[in-house]
Amino acid sequence: MTSTPQITVALVRELLDSTAGDPVLYIDADGELAVDSSVHAPRGSIVVTREAAAEYFGERHVDGLDDDTIDELLPGTEDWVEHTLDVLND
Repeated sequence: MTSTPQITVALVRELLDSTAGDPVLYIDADGELAVDSSVHAPRGSIVVTREAAAEYFGERHVDGLDDDTIDELLPGTEDWVEHTLDVLND
Protein backbone atom coordinates (compact mmCIF):
# COMPACT_ATOMS: atom_id res chain seq x y z
CA MET A 1 0.00 0.00 0.00
CA THR A 2 1.59 3.22 -1.09
CA SER A 3 -0.68 5.77 0.55
CA THR A 4 -3.06 5.77 3.46
CA PRO A 5 -6.65 5.39 2.27
CA GLN A 6 -8.93 8.16 3.51
CA ILE A 7 -12.37 7.77 5.01
CA THR A 8 -14.80 9.98 3.08
CA VAL A 9 -18.34 11.20 3.62
CA ALA A 10 -19.47 8.81 0.87
CA LEU A 11 -17.86 5.81 2.62
CA VAL A 12 -19.41 6.76 5.96
CA ARG A 13 -22.83 7.08 4.30
CA GLU A 14 -22.34 3.74 2.55
CA LEU A 15 -21.45 2.08 5.87
CA LEU A 16 -24.30 3.64 7.83
CA ASP A 17 -26.85 2.91 5.08
CA SER A 18 -25.60 -0.58 4.20
CA THR A 19 -28.14 -3.38 4.06
CA ALA A 20 -25.40 -6.00 4.51
CA GLY A 21 -25.57 -8.06 7.67
CA ASP A 22 -23.17 -6.62 10.27
CA PRO A 23 -21.54 -4.13 7.86
CA VAL A 24 -17.97 -2.95 8.33
CA LEU A 25 -15.53 -0.57 6.69
CA TYR A 26 -12.35 -2.48 5.87
CA ILE A 27 -9.17 -2.34 3.83
CA ASP A 28 -9.48 -4.64 0.82
CA ALA A 29 -6.76 -6.63 -0.95
CA ASP A 30 -5.97 -3.62 -3.16
CA GLY A 31 -5.39 -1.36 -0.17
CA GLU A 32 -8.63 0.55 -0.70
CA LEU A 33 -11.44 1.14 1.77
CA ALA A 34 -14.60 -0.86 1.14
CA VAL A 35 -17.89 -1.66 2.86
CA ASP A 36 -19.23 -5.19 3.16
CA SER A 37 -20.56 -7.67 5.67
CA SER A 38 -18.07 -8.57 8.38
CA VAL A 39 -18.14 -12.20 7.22
CA HIS A 40 -16.57 -11.10 3.90
CA ALA A 41 -13.90 -8.84 5.40
CA PRO A 42 -10.70 -10.39 6.73
CA ARG A 43 -10.80 -9.76 10.50
CA GLY A 44 -7.48 -7.90 10.70
CA SER A 45 -8.52 -5.55 7.91
CA ILE A 46 -11.63 -4.13 9.62
CA VAL A 47 -11.35 -0.39 10.22
CA VAL A 48 -14.70 0.20 11.94
CA THR A 49 -18.08 -1.44 12.41
CA ARG A 50 -21.34 0.30 11.62
CA GLU A 51 -22.21 0.38 15.32
CA ALA A 52 -18.94 2.12 16.26
CA ALA A 53 -19.23 4.56 13.36
CA ALA A 54 -22.85 5.37 14.27
CA GLU A 55 -21.80 6.07 17.84
CA TYR A 56 -18.87 8.27 16.76
CA PHE A 57 -20.80 10.23 14.13
CA GLY A 58 -23.88 10.58 16.30
CA GLU A 59 -26.33 8.95 13.91
CA ARG A 60 -28.90 8.76 16.67
CA HIS A 61 -29.28 12.54 16.95
CA VAL A 62 -32.89 13.68 16.77
CA ASP A 63 -32.11 15.92 13.79
CA GLY A 64 -30.33 13.12 11.95
CA LEU A 65 -26.82 13.17 10.58
CA ASP A 66 -26.03 15.40 7.62
CA ASP A 67 -23.01 15.30 5.34
CA ASP A 68 -21.56 18.52 6.79
CA THR A 69 -21.49 16.98 10.27
CA ILE A 70 -19.82 13.85 8.94
CA ASP A 71 -17.23 15.97 7.11
CA GLU A 72 -16.45 17.97 10.26
CA LEU A 73 -15.84 14.75 12.20
CA LEU A 74 -13.70 12.96 9.58
CA PRO A 75 -10.34 14.17 10.96
CA GLY A 76 -11.02 12.13 14.09
CA THR A 77 -11.14 8.93 12.02
CA GLU A 78 -7.55 9.05 10.73
CA ASP A 79 -6.34 6.88 13.63
CA TRP A 80 -8.83 4.17 12.68
CA VAL A 81 -7.17 3.58 9.30
CA GLU A 82 -3.63 3.97 10.64
CA HIS A 83 -4.28 1.44 13.42
CA THR A 84 -5.65 -1.07 10.93
CA LEU A 85 -2.68 -0.57 8.62
CA ASP A 86 -0.33 -1.16 11.57
CA VAL A 87 -2.09 -4.46 12.30
CA LEU A 88 -1.95 -5.52 8.66
CA ASN A 89 1.74 -4.66 8.37
CA ASP A 90 2.82 -6.53 11.51
